[in-house]
Amino acid sequence: MNAKIITVVIIGVIAAILLYNSYMLFPKEKAFISVSPKEFYRMIQEEDVFVIDVHVPRQKHIPGTDAWIPYDRIEEFVDRLPEDKNTKILVYCRSGYMSKIAASKLAEMGYRNIVNLDGGTVAWIREGLPMS
Repeated sequence: MNAKIITVVIIGVIAAILLYNSYMLFPKEKAFISVSPKEFYRMIQEEDVFVIDVHVPRQKHIPGTDAWIPYDRIEEFVDRLPEDKNTKILVYCRSGYMSKIAASKLAEMGYRNIVNLDGGTVAWIREGLPMS
């Protein structure tokens, strides 16, 4: 085969892989949103929300927390999660790292209304908001 043809084929394959991976890494729809502590606090006051602390090890909870589920074991505790996949689920941890992982996992499980506390309880406390 001609070297130019081989080069074009290789470039085409690489381009296809990059496009596919960029779609997988950056889908058009976000799996969850991240909000400020004040917005998270406002959302906790709403009816029909489910609040999960996913920090490991267990920590003091934000008032209104419905469940503590380890971020890396969410799928094992499906019996503690709302049956309705449209329920607004508010997720937090200490810094925001574990809750982003948990939020992504919840999205993979089919939940469609997930909110992450940006900065976790560290940011929450910095804003002067209450802890249990």
